[in-house]
Amino acid sequence: MSIALILLLVTLGVDGVSSLSPAVRTDDIEMAAMQAIAKSTGADRSLGWGVKSADPCDGTWPGVRCDKDSHVVAINASRAGLSGTLSGTDLVDLGYLTELDLSFNRLGDDMPILPRPLTYLTTLNLQSNSFMDMPQTFFRSFPALETVVLDDNWVIMGDITDVPPYPGLRSFSANNVTIYGRFPAYFGNTTLFPALESLSLARNDLKSGLPSSFAKNSKIKFLDISRQRDSIGLGMYNGFLDFIAGMTSLVEIHVAGDQFRGPLLDVSALANLKVFDAADNNLCGPLKFPPGVAVNVTGNPQIGKDCP
Repeated sequence: MSIALILLLVTLGVDGVSSLSPAVRTDDIEMAAMQAIAKSTGADRSLGWGVKSADPCDGTWPGVRCDKDSHVVAINASRAGLSGTLSGTDLVDLGYLTELDLSFNRLGDDMPILPRPLTYLTTLNLQSNSFMDMPQTFFRSFPALETVVLDDNWVIMGDITDVPPYPGLRSFSANNVTIYGRFPAYFGNTTLFPALESLSLARNDLKSGLPSSFAKNSKIKFLDISRQRDSIGLGMYNGFLDFIAGMTSLVEIHVAGDQFRGPLLDVSALANLKVFDAADNNLCGPLKFPPGVAVNVTGNPQIGKDCP
């Protein structure tokens, strides 16, 4: 083999791609944003972000994934020992981000307010931190979201009124946060949330029943709004379950401990229903379910009896 051929093979490398061609350098704005996030969340200490290199796309930043053009597209720093805050002005500079998972850390302060939308973010998981107030602009900040998990935070989610159409959202979970006041019935609006399949708002402070038209003919398959509590530990729904009859896609529903009252409607036409958990309410009347449904209505003394 000639010396020239040997030199050519060394230059090309085993995969035929030039090993002498430098990788695309990460955009300065994204690099600065990631360095700021590393400091504000403590990832520089717990994960070593920025210790070996300032470039988040050179393989030295654990949990950071970039595309072929060295744009940051995913951050997975779950259970990473993070503590501190997350700035919206830093986050928004990651314009190609599609996935952000900061779950099971000790991040706090208000949820980030973004000066402009993150147009590609599809997955947001902030579970088990100490985030607080959800801004009115939350839904406009993340227009492409498909999956949201906010469970076990101090998020205060009041009567949000700024809700644009959300064509891609399939799953929204905010269990054990601080959702208070009237039930956010906009989640059942098939014009705003046409693709929503899973809604979990258990163990919050919701104080009113759901409208009878809630989620009628929606795609919601899983609904958990169980164990609503106020400051003295009482269930606060005190409404009716008549909305269930219109949820034609429903597979599993959990409303235990909510003080729903009145008769159970005939839901034998809900062919997809598999689980119905309404323990510890104030329901009455006969049970009329499709065959094979796992039904839990313990703690409802008037079930099977005529309603007063």
